[in-house]
Amino acid sequence: MIGGDTFAGWIPLFIRGARAEVEWCYMGRERFTEPFCHETLQKLAQKPFNQMLRRKSGLDLLLERAHSHPGLPLKGMIFHMSRCGSTLAAQWLAALPDSVVLSEPEPLGTLLQSIPQGGNEAALCALLSAMGQARRDCDRSLYLKADCIHMLYIERLLTAFPGTPWIFLYRDPVEVLVSHQRKPIWMQMMETMFACGHFPPEEFCRDPESSVAWILSVVLQQARQAMRQHGNGLLLNYAELPHALDAMARHFGIDANMLDAEASNAVTGRDAKQPNEVFQPDSTNKRSCADSSILDMAARWLDEPYQLLEKMRLDDAALQ
Repeated sequence: MIGGDTFAGWIPLFIRGARAEVEWCYMGRERFTEPFCHETLQKLAQKPFNQMLRRKSGLDLLLERAHSHPGLPLKGMIFHMSRCGSTLAAQWLAALPDSVVLSEPEPLGTLLQSIPQGGNEAALCALLSAMGQARRDCDRSLYLKADCIHMLYIERLLTAFPGTPWIFLYRDPVEVLVSHQRKPIWMQMMETMFACGHFPPEEFCRDPESSVAWILSVVLQQARQAMRQHGNGLLLNYAELPHALDAMARHFGIDANMLDAEASNAVTGRDAKQPNEVFQPDSTNKRSCADSSILDMAARWLDEPYQLLEKMRLDDAALQ
């Protein structure tokens, strides 16, 4: 307890049930250092203190604390197609000396699904405020990397955080589909599609694993629509990485003097999701592994929205 604040150092771990009950665990001065938030939160939850004592509250406490104990200002949001370098971008931001990065926080996804469209967007701000507290004296800025499927909620997030710059990262569809074939997550993605009123064509009922191509086509369409309707967006292609990280930094208003070349090179030289491993370019390998079914799915569902985004990105670059 610090200065009489009984929730100092506590962080939302889960949001559960129709009533959106918040379950808290104690984080103290520990930081989000793993590639994904849930990895850090799982470690916290397994600590003896958090095993013995888990606090619960309603959303009202989140809203109250957003006013009494506001978190760091949100300086940028990362949206993405999936398997396209977004974790690298998040880890690069996390290497900045004054940043806190929330990478696909699970409570955010729960809250997005539990609050009806046009509902209380203040709860979204309050959640990020609670999760994005300064944990070092030097912390000044908060960044959010959304889950791929959260593109379906981009209107709500841009409404909740008006004026906040954001990027959308995407990649050659064939390479993304090969990655999903190796590590499929279509079932989790489909649940959100249903919740947002998107239902797959009948053919995917017979071959549900192929539905990822349709899901990703919706994600790309959402990105293009958001770029057309909102300012502060920037398109980045995986093929431009790591050099595109400089464009992201400029877009987010990051002071170039804050960048540590050694730390930046360390991040870009390792595998973002397996930090103990050296990064190995895999685009050529993935394209060579693509079978006829993947090529067909890419051509049918993804080539057109991908090319439309590419045209938009290149047109925007020509104007700068």
